Amino acid sequence: MSQLLTSVPIKEPIEDRPHNAINGSDAESFALVRVLAACRGEGQWGSREDDNAKIDLLFSLTHPWNSGERIMVLSQVKSGESYGAQLTSGGFKLKASAKKSAKRTSHAICLIWVNRETSQVFWAYVHPNSNSSTQVYGSHHRVTPAMTFDLARCTSKHVVGGIGGNGVTVSSSDKGFQNGRRKAHQIYKAINSVESPLLGEVQITRFGWRHMFRRSRSTKYKASSVDIVPFLKVLLKQHPSSNMVTSTTYQIDNMFEYRKCEYLLKYEKTSVFRRDTQQTEPITSYIKVVEEIRYPKNWVDMAMISQLVKRRVVLKSAYFKAG
Repeated sequence: MSQLLTSVPIKEPIEDRPHNAINGSDAESFALVRVLAACRGEGQWGSREDDNAKIDLLFSLTHPWNSGERIMVLSQVKSGESYGAQLTSGGFKLKASAKKSAKRTSHAICLIWVNRETSQVFWAYVHPNSNSSTQVYGSHHRVTPAMTFDLARCTSKHVVGGIGGNGVTVSSSDKGFQNGRRKAHQIYKAINSVESPLLGEVQITRFGWRHMFRRSRSTKYKASSVDIVPFLKVLLKQHPSSNMVTSTTYQIDNMFEYRKCEYLLKYEKTSVFRRDTQQTEPITSYIKVVEEIRYPKNWVDMAMISQLVKRRVVLKSAYFKAG
């Protein structure tokens, strides 16, 4: 083989040859392998009809917190500078041309973008209501084993159940802040955990209580936290009106990479009954949670990683604002 390669001269540099089609095909293969390894899933190429509809891959994965269920994902793969750009912040920019190509009227698409130069792979969940403009995505949109939980979160909006705190009316305390706080603490300690359709199990720990009632926090927000604690379970069991990742940090040691994301869940359909005025008024309730995920830093080269991926979600705070 070496004699054949050396005896036949290459007349032109490889990089000068037409390569878009070849590199695009390589990117699709590379993306499928990387995504299935990250999610421990199963997948296949799209059929001829799927290809005509610009669906490159179809894959499925075990739902991380709904036992016995699988998440079904339709995916489109893009690569190169025409569709995206990797950012020094760790995230990527998905260009409008890619989003327009991915948008559908009836279902969502998991758009995978491959940076051909660095071999980094990123994802974005594009649904029918997504805007079509260029968008910047954070570092948590890298394809890693954490993607399993991210896809479960993105697809949870289709879960049947309450939305936005509909039907929840918080009662303001009329016994003074300290008395109300003692009662709220008893309720808080008895909760332990709640199954959220958005994030799975949310643990209710001392971390959240200490954060809500730290000395530096204003009495106004402490009082709203006291009032909303009895309704934590009801709210967390519903899908929020909206949710967003407010911060993402990473740590790496000899074996593992640790990703920490803070989420803000917004419930816009809640209300409060004011005991002093005997009036009910609309409020927006907020819940903050912290998600920590651990996975092997060399997960790409490991045959068995499922037992090494760990995740925990804990409550950080809950409060409401008028209006």
